Amino acid sequence: MARRTIITIAAGLLLLLGAAHVYLHPTLQTTAHEDDTIARLEKLHQTLAEQTSQQEKKLASYKASSLAAQDAMKAQANPTSARIDEAVAARLAAIQREADLHAEAHQEHHEDPYVLQKHNGHIPFVFVAGLEGTGHHWWKAFWEQCGAKARPSLLGPLAWQRAAAVFNAKMALDLPASKLMTEAARAEVSQPATVYALNTLGGRNDEAMRLLKASAPGQQLPWGEGEGMGSYPNWWGTPTPDHKALQMPDVSYMADALRGVQGAQLRIVLLTREASQIVRSVCDKRNFAKSVGGCAAEVQILSLGAGILSTQLEALPPPPSVICEHVRFGKLQSGDADTLERLSVLSGIDDAARVAKRVRAPPSPPGGAGPKTERAKRDREQLVGVLARAQEAAVSACARQALRRKD
Repeated sequence: MARRTIITIAAGLLLLLGAAHVYLHPTLQTTAHEDDTIARLEKLHQTLAEQTSQQEKKLASYKASSLAAQDAMKAQANPTSARIDEAVAARLAAIQREADLHAEAHQEHHEDPYVLQKHNGHIPFVFVAGLEGTGHHWWKAFWEQCGAKARPSLLGPLAWQRAAAVFNAKMALDLPASKLMTEAARAEVSQPATVYALNTLGGRNDEAMRLLKASAPGQQLPWGEGEGMGSYPNWWGTPTPDHKALQMPDVSYMADALRGVQGAQLRIVLLTREASQIVRSVCDKRNFAKSVGGCAAEVQILSLGAGILSTQLEALPPPPSVICEHVRFGKLQSGDADTLERLSVLSGIDDAARVAKRVRAPPSPPGGAGPKTERAKRDREQLVGVLARAQEAAVSACARQALRRKD
């Protein structure tokens, strides 16, 4: 009896241990409940992922709206800045459209720009077109070194009288000056000369004024002083400093006088210089700025001159009767070989390079030290930038003239 009881108890213990083993090891249980739980967890994970994605999109939208609102508030607080941004964007778009149009015109009508060749059968009439402070005195010394090979033309001072007739409102002498220019062009092209200098060389201003007075008795001359260097602007402000911004030459008068004159070729030398050096020259060394109210006013006048020159170059006839070529004064002064070779071509003088190396232009005065404070230096940098852009516009106009063709 006791033995059977013991066996029974042992059997019960074994059954209990087996049940516990099954309970403690799920892999031994059925997987139906487990599969259901895993499916629910996966569905919950997918739902959470979708909700998270939606939340991220909403946050991004809120951020964009917030930034737009901030920009709008800034624009309202500073409407000038907003208008400037719009104006700049519009100007850039206009510049791009203009560049595209020029590219299309060039592609349609021209294969290569006109390139001036030495001894092309034309008598050169050379006008040095450049801003005040770009090196006109160097050209005067160069022409003087050329001796009899270079002669002053009567067209230069007469063209200056025509320009003065406009800015000094004395138009009664414009037509007489125009007729005298036409007669002078025909007379000069028949004379033996290598090159005619239209400006910088000087020497025929008194003759021009005498002829103009005789052609219009009783009329006051548009300009009663010297012809100057023919820079942009030319001369001090006369009769007051405020007039300096008006005193600009006009190359179109020279082109008109030489139009149709057999054997004549108007050669425009667009003379440029580093803008910082121009500003240094006119503001610190030669004190041109003092007469017009300061350096900023002087630079604005020079920039205006560059704009006027650009407009005149755009209106010039096409090659070969007129040709515009860009020359950098720094390279000319340093004796750059390529630049001196082009000088020989432009002037028609074979030994122009050798002559140029002998040129010693009058030294400029030492002048002041320039801006000293940080603010003054920033202002100077801005003025230099304005002048550099204006000068580059003239360079572009000169390059386009060489691409122009006859109608």
